[in-house]
Amino acid sequence: EETIGSDPENTICITDESVSPNHAKVSFQEGAWTVEDLGSNSGIIFKGKRVNKVVLSNEDTFQIGSFTFRFTEADIPEARDQFFETVTIL
Repeated sequence: EETIGSDPENTICITDESVSPNHAKVSFQEGAWTVEDLGSNSGIIFKGKRVNKVVLSNEDTFQIGSFTFRFTEADIPEARDQFFETVTIL
């Protein structure tokens, strides 16, 4: 589980007014990656709609605040442990 928010305790810390302190989490459960809103003010935008939780597919993008994230899944199992070492914010 990896977390995104403006609080420095998050895995990905984004200090911006559009990002809540504990905004979202990305996790791998039951063979799928998901992104889930943690009760943020602005939510998660996926394919133009606000969502609470969504399963991510390779090359999906989602928006948190004014930031766009692109999800890229590698076929290498070890990559799951390094997922956020190579996160791309558009």
